[in-house]
Amino acid sequence: MPIKENSFRIGCGRYLQKPHLLNECGKEILRFGNSPLIIGGKAALTITKETIENSLKPLCQKYEFIEHLGTCNEERANELSMYAISNGFNVIVGVGGGVIMDFVKLVGFSGDLPIINIPTSSATCASYTPLSVRYTPEGRTVGSKHFEYEIDSVLVDTAVISRQPVRLLLAGIFDALAKFTEIKQRFNDNTKEYPLGLDWAYILSKKSFDELVNKTEKCISDCKNEDITDTVEQVIFTSIAVTGVISGIARGSNQCALAHKFYEISRKMFFEESRAYLHGEIVGVGLLLQNHFNGEERNNDFLMSLMKKYNMPCCLSDIGINADPKSLAIYYDQLKSSDAINPNDLNETERLLNGLKYLWSLD
Repeated sequence: MPIKENSFRIGCGRYLQKPHLLNECGKEILRFGNSPLIIGGKAALTITKETIENSLKPLCQKYEFIEHLGTCNEERANELSMYAISNGFNVIVGVGGGVIMDFVKLVGFSGDLPIINIPTSSATCASYTPLSVRYTPEGRTVGSKHFEYEIDSVLVDTAVISRQPVRLLLAGIFDALAKFTEIKQRFNDNTKEYPLGLDWAYILSKKSFDELVNKTEKCISDCKNEDITDTVEQVIFTSIAVTGVISGIARGSNQCALAHKFYEISRKMFFEESRAYLHGEIVGVGLLLQNHFNGEERNNDFLMSLMKKYNMPCCLSDIGINADPKSLAIYYDQLKSSDAINPNDLNETERLLNGLKYLWSLD
């Protein structure tokens, strides 16, 4: 799998995380510009707009809130980038979930403007990572766009994120868990040569995996009790910041990333069937495939028990796709021709086919 970006974009300009951080967001935004264009989802702005506005009013020359209800698509991002520049806005602020986080990165990088992300969920590490997962305006996947440098600031208000639905929390956790299994496959195969930094991505992802496996259930309980404990802070930090660092060190390369490729194919080839499901939910199903491919099917026992306990998808039909020979052939052909698999390695292609048969057997 070729390296998608030569630079190690390991962090962001500033990362802040604590309860009620939104009360102080104005002075953080002011570090990068005094005229912010704030782009958010409807639900996210409903719960944050008043607090953000109260913090901005005494500090910023002007500001504007724009509600974005569509996909992370370049057409609308370019429109808003031009709007920001022509109207004198000098910093882009995103407020919302993963789609908004990815979208405002397209807006900011398109106009060469500073970018500040305020996530309202931890369903992905999108607020932190210097890439955007793009879609058509209708919602079909286009692929990821890697940026050459990091975003400027991430402001994580754990009083907001701890109130997210359990579904979003778990989606972010499973997205983070996939990082370890995807990177681990390289080391399971006893590869003696691997890109600079991938060993550190492996070490971090292993620690992240262990943290999340051990703390997920307590985190869910604490959030339900509206108690922002150290466990809640740790799980959110791991899901967003640590997972983002791992992604930056790995540089999106040299991994047999079947879980994430499974997601991309689901969105591309089974768009209507899978559109109701979250990124991390589909990655979670792909994670079961990745573990089998790695020769570690036993690791799925805990994952599937957690999935079933909290009504997460854990098989193909759970994400709206028929587990029939036709769909199996589509995934096999798409995965085999992707950069996750070496089509000339008979061992890899056989393991892939057996892994898909295993996943199909779960229905």
